[in-house]
Amino acid sequence: MLLEVEHWSGAGNRFVIVDNRRKIINKQWDILLITSLCKRKKLPDAEGVLVLLELDRENSNCNYDFYNPDGSTGTMCGNGARCAIRHAVLTDNFDIIHGIKLTLNNRLYTAQIVANDRVALRLPLYKQLQLIDSWTYVDVGSHHVIIDARKLVDSIEEFHQFDLIKFANENLDFYRNKLDNPSLNLNIAYPIRDQCTIQLRTYENGVYNETQACGTGAISTAIAFWTRNIIRNTIIQLIPISQRILTVHLDTDKQEHILGMILEGDARQDAPSSQFDTESMQYQ
Repeated sequence: MLLEVEHWSGAGNRFVIVDNRRKIINKQWDILLITSLCKRKKLPDAEGVLVLLELDRENSNCNYDFYNPDGSTGTMCGNGARCAIRHAVLTDNFDIIHGIKLTLNNRLYTAQIVANDRVALRLPLYKQLQLIDSWTYVDVGSHHVIIDARKLVDSIEEFHQFDLIKFANENLDFYRNKLDNPSLNLNIAYPIRDQCTIQLRTYENGVYNETQACGTGAISTAIAFWTRNIIRNTIIQLIPISQRILTVHLDTDKQEHILGMILEGDARQDAPSSQFDTESMQYQ
């Protein structure tokens, strides 16, 4: 059986999208299928799979599931969510005036199309925030450790040359044991002196590699640096290694408590659709 697969990215974070409204796949999306979908033939490996379950054009509602390349699911993916929103709009010509509702892995979010390919996704308040020594843990639906990279390097040039994969492989177990959480993403962030820009690199759980960008990593880093008074603007630009900027808007009250967050960035189809053979588990 052949599946039509679309190739998307959000701020450089790479995804494949499969429309399963007709239940072409009526069994569980198992690890082999998800892993094989991410191993693309002529493109870099995808960093996640989005499965379209339902569209309701009349009410601008859409429902997707998200899977990591290792087959794990249930976590929030900020860039994947923004790709799902724009995919739904283009697939079923949604009315974008009054906003769009997205259910991702059974959790409800709202979003706006703000300009051409840019999507602004509103998230609820983070579930947990811990300031631990010189690093921070934030749970925004996925679990992030944030480290101020100035503790590791002396310059922005060294930041870009830093071996993040080696550092993650050598140190993630420490953070996992400290938090009693095996599903951590690791971010190193270097603030720029203008007080509103952060260079960001992320090692993602489920991908087990550094990704081109991470939406929930950007949100978590903005929260961490705001809470630690490293950044004082509530509109924060984060520059991932893809160089496709993500903007985080923090809603705060008069006491400077964070009330909610918006993640804004591009979401675009990168290449023509492909055919994937579910028998051979390969792209045609």
